Amino acid sequence: MRTLKSMLAGIALLSICVVANAITKPATGKLTRDDVVKIYIDATSSGNGSKLNTVLADDLEFYIQRGDYVKTLDKNQLIDYLKNDATSDPLIKTTTTVMQEDDNSSVIKVEFKYAGYSRTDEVTLYKATGWLITKIVCQFM
Repeated sequence: MRTLKSMLAGIALLSICVVANAITKPATGKLTRDDVVKIYIDATSSGNGSKLNTVLADDLEFYIQRGDYVKTLDKNQLIDYLKNDATSDPLIKTTTTVMQEDDNSSVIKVEFKYAGYSRTDEVTLYKATGWLITKIVCQFM
C-alpha cells in the first residue's frame, strides 16, 4: 500500500511538472511582432543579421530615401547592404512607435539617432503563419 501511494504521488508530481512546462514554453518557431522588430533593429544598429533572413518576406521591398534620391532593394540586396554597411555603435538610440496595427498587419516607426544625423524606418509587417517584414521605407535626416 505504501509503495502504491508513493507511485501515485510520483505520477501526480510528474504530471504537474509536464503540464506546467507545457504552459510556460512558447510555441517554437513563432516569433511575435515585437520579436521581429527587435531582430530588425539589432541587425540595423549593430550589424547582427544572423536572424534577419528568417523575418524578411521573400518579396520584401526596401526603399532608402536621401533627399530626392530613392533606392530600392530586395531581400538579398538588403542583407548584403547591412552586412557591408553595418555600424556597431553602442551610442545609437532607438525608439519605436506603433503607427497602425490589427491582428494580421502592423506598421511600426523605428527611429535611429546616430551622432550627427537620424534615420527613420517605417516597417510594415504581415502575419501569415508567422510575422514577417514585407516593406521598409528608410529616410535619413
